[in-house]
This record gives sequence, C-alpha cells and structure tokens, in this order.
Amino acid sequence: MYLNSIKYLKIVILTGLVCFSRWTTAQTFFGLQNSNYAGVNAIYTNPALVTNMNHQRSANIGGLGVNIDNNYVSLETPFSFWALVNNDVDDKYKDQNGRIKWDKNWIKEDPSVSNIRLNIGTEYRGPSYVNTYGRIIWGTASRTRSSMRINNLSTSVVDWAKQFLDSSTTPSIIAISSPTLNISANSYQEVSGIFGIQLIEKSTMRLGVGTSIKGILATGSFNIQNTGATFRTIGMDTLELTGGFMKFSYTDNNLLRQIFQGVVAGSMPNLLNINGLGMGFDLGFVLELGENMSTEERKGNYKDYKLKIAASILDLGKMTYRNQSKGFILDGTKPVKMALNSPDFLIASAEGAEEVFDYTVDYLRNQGALKDISEKTQVELPTTLQLQVDYQILPYFNVAAHLQQAININDVANLHFNSAAVIVPRVEHNWFEVSMPISIYNNYRQFGLGAYFRAGPVYFGTDNFLYSLSATKYSGMNVYFGISTLIR
Repeated sequence: MYLNSIKYLKIVILTGLVCFSRWTTAQTFFGLQNSNYAGVNAIYTNPALVTNMNHQRSANIGGLGVNIDNNYVSLETPFSFWALVNNDVDDKYKDQNGRIKWDKNWIKEDPSVSNIRLNIGTEYRGPSYVNTYGRIIWGTASRTRSSMRINNLSTSVVDWAKQFLDSSTTPSIIAISSPTLNISANSYQEVSGIFGIQLIEKSTMRLGVGTSIKGILATGSFNIQNTGATFRTIGMDTLELTGGFMKFSYTDNNLLRQIFQGVVAGSMPNLLNINGLGMGFDLGFVLELGENMSTEERKGNYKDYKLKIAASILDLGKMTYRNQSKGFILDGTKPVKMALNSPDFLIASAEGAEEVFDYTVDYLRNQGALKDISEKTQVELPTTLQLQVDYQILPYFNVAAHLQQAININDVANLHFNSAAVIVPRVEHNWFEVSMPISIYNNYRQFGLGAYFRAGPVYFGTDNFLYSLSATKYSGMNVYFGISTLIR
C-alpha cells in the first residue's frame, strides 16, 4: 500500500511539474495580421485597419492560436519532420508494423543552461463582427487570452525531479535553490466595442482612425516571486525549508484549470467564472497612398494602394482581482521539515494535486512558516506599440514590414507580449492567400520562418513552421487557425 501510494504521489507531482513547465507568450498571428483580408481580425493589431476594408462587413466565426517555447528541454530526432510527413524515415527507427519507435533518449537537456525559461500563450478569438455605414465603422469582438511565464527556474529543481522519479537512484541530499524565480500566469476574456471613421477618402489618399474599448473579465491569476527561499530534499521522503522568503498570490489553487478553463469550453464570455474586472482600449490610424484608388473594378480583387502606413497602441488598461485573490509569504527563517510519506500527505496525494497544495499550505501555516497577506491583485494588460508599412510591388503581390514593441516588460506580475520584427511577402486575392513571415521574435532573440495559407474564409498559419520542416531539434511550437469572412 505504501509503495503504491508513493508511486501515485510521484505521478501526481511530476505530471504537475510537466504541465507547469512545458506549457508557456501571447500569440502573434504574423501572416493573418498583415493580410488585407484579415477583416475584423485586423483590430488585434490596429483598430483603424477596418476603416479601409474592401468589403462592407466582416465576421469572425472563431480562431485559436497556441505558442510554446523553452530554452532547456528539446526533442532531438534523427530525422526531420518533413521526412516523417513523407514517410521517408529510415527503417531502423521503425517497429515491425512500420510505426516510429520513439526513444526517450531523444529528449535532451541543454547543459549550458543554468536558469530555465518557459513560456506559453494561447489565444481564442470568438465571434466578432464589424459593419460599415458610409464613413463610419462599428462592431463588436470577443477574445480569451492566457499566458504563463516562468523565469530563472534552477536546474536543481530538475535534478530533484529526476531523483524523485527514478526509484533505482540512491537517495541523496539535494539543495533546491532558485533565488530569483518568478512565475506569472494570467487568463482573461475581453468583450470589445469597435468604432472607426474614414477621415479622408480620395483617389490618391485614404486616412482612417479607430479605437476598441474593452471590458475585461479576469478569470485567473497566479504569481510567485522568490527572494532567496531555498529548500533541500533528504532522501525520497522529506522536504526541508532552509531559508529566504517567497511571496505567493493566486485566485485558485488549480492553475491549469483557471488558466485554460475558457479555451477548452470555447472561450465565450462566461459570467460564472469571473474573479476580477477591468477596462482597456486600443487606438490607431491607417494611411493609404496610391493613384486612382477609387477604381471600382479593382475593389474586391486586390487592394489598390501603393503604400500603407499604420500605427497603433494596444491594451492600455488593467484588471483588478478584488476579494478573490489569496496570498501569503513563505518565511524560510523558520526551518520546517515536511514528510512526504506521512499518512495525511499520502491521503491528500491520492485525492489530487489541489489537495496536495491545500495540505502543504495548511501544514506550513501551522508550523509558523506561512503568513497570510490580504491585498488587491492588479494586473496591467500587455501594452504594445504596433508599426506597419505595406508596399504593393505588383497587383496581388505585397511586402509588409511590422514592428511590435512591448511596453510593460519590466513588471514580472503583468501579462507580457514579446517584442518582434517581421517581414511578410505575400500573394493575396479574395479567394486565396499565401505568405511567408520572416521574423525576429521573442524579444528579438529568435529567428522564425513561418507560413500562412488562406482558402476563402479558412486560414492556417505558423510563425516558425518552415524551419521545423527541416529541423531535427524542437523546443516549442507555434500554430494558429480559424474561420473569418468578408461580406459585401
């Protein structure tokens, strides 16, 4: 019974660690956001862009994007993704039925990394609609965004996890120290009102301005800020707090549920899962320059400007978790040992991760190492500056340049949108579109070569897919897809 409980406990805790560390920043949708056929989706880069649509109306049925990356763990295969797709993998990597024999040794750790960085971002774009009345454009949109950032996670945590998992390893004392660890996770829904106006409409120039005013429905927040708290494990059964301080605040002890509850359910605004409220707004302008841009026969086939310049500032605002947020400070100056094989702990572990969390909090509080704090949690929206230039080289063939610069990058508790610069050459038409975003993203640290395809209202894209086709090392993924349409 004891061995079975310990085995189950390991599965519960390490599954939680995997989920907590492998999922991670906000979506970018490079191909879609630089398309003239993005329709109402264009508001997520610049609300003014809908003032110069080729069509009178636009509706978004739904769209989903996922972005995952880390700097420590990667999957390194002896064959490329392209070889896998084309069934061109060497037979020595297949079983007798022709299926790939996956080897756990293909999962590699980077020995040069001492502080692990893990990120996840998901974005669901719900039903949205914009309409044009003369020079006035109005509409509404809905969206759910979730993000998690983990910075400065020590490799000592990974070392402990390995020992904890491997029952054949001789138990030893392992010091666990991540003195500057910070974790922030947030999820929120937004319902937007869109308003734009076309100020100038001439054959040589069009100028439009637009804004989105957003009501924020905050669904979950989880934050950890470590200031030197250290631990050590003694054998396989005891965890000891040995010093420092750590601050926690959260709205729910089930992190994954609170962060992703909206995405799985379709992410429509749900008034039953709201832990906080807020407001935000976007503001932008767009200028198109060309010759004889009012030619009707060109309208609807391709955008007839020569040069487009657009700028916007997005997500000015914040949300507040009023009385829903719980918090405490872990005081490591009062050393505490917690047995992982006590009957009470084993009972909690058999009931699930939430019960383990609650038991640990209660135990540390009773030992005098935990002090409850009461405070409002305020989270700033991921404010960004967006600059776009689009040049039409030939009819149906354009090249766009897009810069997005994060503004509030220094506050670890806030939502974050990583900075990026991208060039998007593309061929676009009413019924189809192909583009290849070339980017420097993740705060200008990573190179991405993506792809975007649209057939009528259906689109699919990725910001780093083409690199992955020929690569044999994978440390993340980025993909988005959806259905959006323009209506005359």
